[in-house]
Amino acid sequence: MNILNRKRFFSCIVILLFLTAACAGVGVQLSDNATTILQNSATSTVGYLIVKNNPQFRDPITQWYLLFREADDLMTVQTMFKDGVEKLAKSVSDDPFLSMQIANAMTLLEINFDGPQIELDIGRYQGIVDAFMMGVMAVPYNL
Repeated sequence: MNILNRKRFFSCIVILLFLTAACAGVGVQLSDNATTILQNSATSTVGYLIVKNNPQFRDPITQWYLLFREADDLMTVQTMFKDGVEKLAKSVSDDPFLSMQIANAMTLLEINFDGPQIELDIGRYQGIVDAFMMGVMAVPYNL
């Protein structure tokens, strides 16, 4: 079992443990740090899967990311985030699995598709996009 499969297996076990405990009525509370780790894992996995299945998306996603990270005002971040999510969703709309993974990640992240609503949220959205890009960049170029 390669390292990526081991990580996925471990992630699935952890999620199953939480779900089992929740269904059994056991109160499971995640720390903010654990929640952030799960969110980053989901987001980076989506980035990885998209580029692994569509290597031609790496360069446009990277170009968008560099522009997004330069944005520092609320209106620009909102516009770029919304535009990026819409383009991403359209580009994988013919792949039901990837579409489902994007929807699941957005739900787990509890974020607004329209981007941050207040200046204080800009850093959170940038962190989410950074995690996504970690997955994108983890895909070897020779696929």
